Amino acid sequence: MDEREIRQKYYYPDETPKVTIILVLINVLLYVIEVNIVKTGLFKLDIWQDLGMGWKMDWKTEWYKVFTAMFTHGSLAHLGSNMIALYGAGMYLEEKLGSLRFFIYYIISGLLGECLGMVFGRFVFESYYLSVGASGAIFGLFGILIVLSLRKQMFRIPFIRLVLFLALCIGDALTEENIDIWGHAGGFLAGMVIGSIYSFTAGKKAEEE
Repeated sequence: MDEREIRQKYYYPDETPKVTIILVLINVLLYVIEVNIVKTGLFKLDIWQDLGMGWKMDWKTEWYKVFTAMFTHGSLAHLGSNMIALYGAGMYLEEKLGSLRFFIYYIISGLLGECLGMVFGRFVFESYYLSVGASGAIFGLFGILIVLSLRKQMFRIPFIRLVLFLALCIGDALTEENIDIWGHAGGFLAGMVIGSIYSFTAGKKAEEE
């Protein structure tokens, strides 16, 4: 069998997911930098307080935390499970959506997940916690994947593989301390909405053609 036949047999995309790989490398690199800064004491850095996102933060001066929180992880296990899940979802979605659209959807899912997590924490549960991690964005990717799979717009993803990647993220969320559960849920909900909009517009465009 040639390379293409092997990929099709084992349900691997035909194209290398370049943006997915870049996102993984950025998260890993930033984690290494953060850990070394903390260990060496190069300058004072509290990963949660200085880079994490929470509803008590000062939006005028700490707006950047909306982005830093998405690329910051609290532990090696947290980083590892997230990056495996990111690659697992990204290698399918990036080929389906295209690299630019995939990246935009990833960022939007992460931002909406963080914001919904803060809303639930502030107004529903009246609790305060700081959130870090790419989980909201990754759960958004899984939300998109599930919508497209249910609407049969993606045919090549084995269901068991999808469940295993999602279980990895959920398991991490349940075992790690200080995990923003509602940020995960918010990202997943955002992904399902994004996936539904994309599915509808893609389907309509296909009908017109």
